[in-house]
Amino acid sequence: MDTNLTQLEGRAASNAKRYGRIAAMVAGVAVVAGVGLLIYRRMRRPTLRDRIDDLSVENLRSLAREVSGRLKDRLPSVTVRVNEKTQEEPGTVEDILRKVAPVLVGTAGSALLERIASAPDDRYAAPQAE
Repeated sequence: MDTNLTQLEGRAASNAKRYGRIAAMVAGVAVVAGVGLLIYRRMRRPTLRDRIDDLSVENLRSLAREVSGRLKDRLPSVTVRVNEKTQEEPGTVEDILRKVAPVLVGTAGSALLERIASAPDDRYAAPQAE
């Protein structure tokens, strides 16, 4: 009985290895075929002329109608303004203030910190040796 179980276990292990190899080969072939197909399609792209030659005149007419219908619906309205100030755009003074304000705030802040950090000269004198 032990020999039969040993033989069955050996067969099961060898069958598992065999099926594993078969599955690996099938997966490898599928990957190679997929890569080959992608390379083929990349190298053999139909040109615009080939695609247009394959279309019939009726298909071209219906395609033209469909495209023109889509374009009519999607065209945005355009407003052209030349040298006109809008609410979104700042004026000249406002533009200058936006550029100068950070510098003024930085200078005033550093002057204030220096004034606070240093002791006044008239009230405080360093101790002198007698």
